[in-house]
Amino acid sequence: MENKRGQFYLIAAMIIVAVIIGFAAIQNVAKKKESVKIYDLGEELGIESEQVIEHGLVSETYSVKEILEDFTEKYSDYAEGSFYFIFGNVDEISVATYRELVRGDVSINICSEFTSVPVTDYEYNIEEYPPMIVGDIITVEIGDIEHNFELKPGENFYYIISQQVGGEEYTITNK
Repeated sequence: MENKRGQFYLIAAMIIVAVIIGFAAIQNVAKKKESVKIYDLGEELGIESEQVIEHGLVSETYSVKEILEDFTEKYSDYAEGSFYFIFGNVDEISVATYRELVRGDVSINICSEFTSVPVTDYEYNIEEYPPMIVGDIITVEIGDIEHNFELKPGENFYYIISQQVGGEEYTITNK
């Protein structure tokens, strides 16, 4: 009778060990996959920027430019990735950059005049450019990729978001 009792404890211990090993194996197999949040950021930024511009147009305290400068700086701190904002009107265009990684300069072509904006780690920069004509093209070159934006009447707001996920770079714009 005592031998059967020992066998029962031995079988119970083996079942408990098998269950623990089973849970460990399942936990090791299920890994969290990185998701690309850049598309959600682009949609969110589009909605938020419309609200900010609308507020700037009706505000008597601040100009649209001041509100957009504040908005782009705070948004760059809030989200992950590298951001490039082009905003303004025919009187003045501003280009704000916030880069996560150092990859060199960002080249900007406005009215056939190239300028280069140096950007360092996690730094927010803003450059202002002289008056333009409706229909002029603003070219922002990041690395070897050119992004063209047309200056339209009224207030303009364009963005380029770049994010690295799993060794690949994803980019989205609102052109």
